[in-house]
Amino acid sequence: MSQTVHIAILVIPGAALSAVHGLIDLFQTANRVLAELQQAPALRFQESCWNLEGGRLVPSPTGSDGAPAVVIVPPVLNGQAYLEPQPDVCAWLKTWHQQGAVVSSACAGSFLLAQAGLLTGRKATTHWQLEGAFRYQYPDIELDTDALLLTDSDLVTAGGVMSWVDLGLHLIGRYVPPTVVQALGRFLVVDTGARQQSYYRSFLPVLDHNDRAILALQHRLHREYAQAWSVRQMASMASLTERTFSRRFLKATGLRPAEYLQQQRVHKARELLENTATTVERVAWLVGYEDISAFRRMFQKQTGLTPSQYRERFSNSGQAVNRERAEVATVELD
Repeated sequence: MSQTVHIAILVIPGAALSAVHGLIDLFQTANRVLAELQQAPALRFQESCWNLEGGRLVPSPTGSDGAPAVVIVPPVLNGQAYLEPQPDVCAWLKTWHQQGAVVSSACAGSFLLAQAGLLTGRKATTHWQLEGAFRYQYPDIELDTDALLLTDSDLVTAGGVMSWVDLGLHLIGRYVPPTVVQALGRFLVVDTGARQQSYYRSFLPVLDHNDRAILALQHRLHREYAQAWSVRQMASMASLTERTFSRRFLKATGLRPAEYLQQQRVHKARELLENTATTVERVAWLVGYEDISAFRRMFQKQTGLTPSQYRERFSNSGQAVNRERAEVATVELD
């Protein structure tokens, strides 16, 4: 007799319906692949949706009767329900977790896991654009928004909006052999390899603070990022002492002056690598690095890829090279 793995998907206001229905399709397709690869599949996945109605979680009429083995809080695209108190959702999350379910989230869903107290003492991720809001709400939780997927045996958090695909594949992989996940990836034409959210994040500086001296300096750094600015020079331009300048800059932007400048330089380097054929060495020089090795180290630290890997993955020329390689491989196979 096959085992049934019950999956509970929470649907709160503003939830990405593409993720909700996509997860259902993903688990149902996994059932199909299992049936094709195994004469008598040892298990099957059964999904149910739980909708938040009037502040209370209500299972769908066609939902599963069994206790969930896996709970998923999907991304939220509209509204800010994930920032609002959700006592009933949190109560259910804690109950399911105490009963042994794997509780997971994608994108903004991690806010609800944190609100339920499940991420205390844990390391978590969320969408990189929500980093500031998450750190403000939950300063004691260790956050890593470079990671696309962070996994514990009982808790899983995923980063970006589309990370529900990676999350779903990971959860399926907990119950089936790797060959099944690979076959599922080939059928769906999705990458089952490891990725990082840092590949995709952009530098979005904080500009809506009220410190005019710091804002004026930020604007200058955006124009003249290739200059060799020292903290003393930046403080002088802001008409502040070095100590006061560093304190106010960190308070206004969330970054130290040197970190801010490095972020801006790597941001410009990414633009050049994506849109031009300029050599990596010249890109480094154009954004203010005289030491190419230092540039490569900083670029990989911030993006998770070397400059060459980044260009191959994201530039038009790199994508063209990949298509050409694929065409050559197809011809050789034929």
